[in-house]
Amino acid sequence: MTNILLSALYLSIPLVIAGILHMVVVRKSLFKALAIPIQKSWFGANKTWRGVFFMPVLTVIGMAIVQFIPTGPTLPVSLVIPNWIWLGLALGLVYILFELPNSYIKRRLNIPPGKRPKRFGVWFAFWDQADSPLGCVLVYALWLDEIPPTVLITTVILGPVLHLTINVSLYYFGLRKEPL
Repeated sequence: MTNILLSALYLSIPLVIAGILHMVVVRKSLFKALAIPIQKSWFGANKTWRGVFFMPVLTVIGMAIVQFIPTGPTLPVSLVIPNWIWLGLALGLVYILFELPNSYIKRRLNIPPGKRPKRFGVWFAFWDQADSPLGCVLVYALWLDEIPPTVLITTVILGPVLHLTINVSLYYFGLRKEPL
């Protein structure tokens, strides 16, 4: 069981790195020219072209770092693969794309960006943390056919927990406006 959990954490590293770096870009207002909403009435002001561009690029940086982490025989997965750059780009793009449906639904319900409704608030809080990790696990499942299903399932379960933990940490360090 430890190997499965460690493998799920390992698969999360590139996305955790990208998410943290992306929040630095956003909070420091870097590359303001790209901070244009994708479609404000559909997704709100927080979903911007800057995220569409930077999440894939920053995920590649996360993948580059993972190339130096030895996995050895203890982990049943490895991201040290010849096409790791393409995998990083795909993960970053899917990360962003899987956030959009939730934002679209919230805009239809007149829920402000970054907020949750009182009714079904727990559901929206969960989905805010689970949408992108779910998409990324699908990419891993399609890209790396040797990942055991138990690792994929654990990664799906671990994803929202990690996402929430990182969000609260980023809030604590002043890189997020809201903890959730």
